Amino acid sequence: MDWTDLTVNIPASQVDTAASVAEMATSRGLYIEDYSTLEDDLKLFGPVEIIDEELLARDRDTARIHVYVSPEENPSEYRLFLEEKLTAAGVEFTIDSDEVSEEDWANNWKQFFKPVNIGRRIRLIPSWELDADSSSPEGQAALADGRKRLVIDPGMAFGSGQHETTRLCLTLLEDYARQGVKMLDVGCGSGILAIAGLLLGADSAVGVDIDPLSVKIAGENAAINGITDRLRLIEGDLASKVSGKFALITANIVADVIIRLLPDAAMLLEDGGAIIVSGIIDGRLPDVEACAAECGLSFARVLTDRGWCAGVLTGRQ
Repeated sequence: MDWTDLTVNIPASQVDTAASVAEMATSRGLYIEDYSTLEDDLKLFGPVEIIDEELLARDRDTARIHVYVSPEENPSEYRLFLEEKLTAAGVEFTIDSDEVSEEDWANNWKQFFKPVNIGRRIRLIPSWELDADSSSPEGQAALADGRKRLVIDPGMAFGSGQHETTRLCLTLLEDYARQGVKMLDVGCGSGILAIAGLLLGADSAVGVDIDPLSVKIAGENAAINGITDRLRLIEGDLASKVSGKFALITANIVADVIIRLLPDAAMLLEDGGAIIVSGIIDGRLPDVEACAAECGLSFARVLTDRGWCAGVLTGRQ
């Protein structure tokens, strides 16, 4: 079945505002085309003699944000939501619609997803590269250094480990996922954070996602990594179906949803526990910080990467 590609065309100067709006419409992540800083980016690499002429000819004044809608959903509702929110935010825009085959969506990007070391303790490997990486000198050297092999097939779910927000979370997890820890991952997507937490030493984890496809894919990834018996998956809206206490809570979502989650997350957090939040553009970090303060939490640590922020929230001492 074909997916719908809703392409939001905006002035490049308004791409951050428009992206924040578009993130509210989908949990699958966005594809953003913004070539406004191309020339400055190229200067960072020094003299460049061979550049695709088509790339150099791209429009530098207009950015495009792609929102993908599954066959089971209503593209018209997504379009109306985007139109309403973008207008309210004062963004100049037009929206185009096109069809994308599921095969192209699911497979064409795989050529860009290769094994990579993240932080000090994780080697992230796509499932289709596992055999090749296991026999490669790079893969053997990484595991000899004590890294944990985290195998992921994101399928149609968010969470391949390639995005800055996920990499920041994985880096922070290294210091908080340890023996004796019970973990909750809200908006688990492919299951990458919950699985990483278990591989790094957490005793058990609960993963929650509102998308049934994400819950299914997270279960499959848990099986690939051999931790099915320690991961419980729930289909639900944020923490509405979660009970108990957790020493570690992760949420790689977006700022507005994190703000909605924090009051419940604070109630679910064990004394002395930590909440790792990510998916926050740098301009929204103060909003999350203000909400956290109302819940008795504060940032103990913040990491940034290319305009994205992730941080560790703990109870105020």
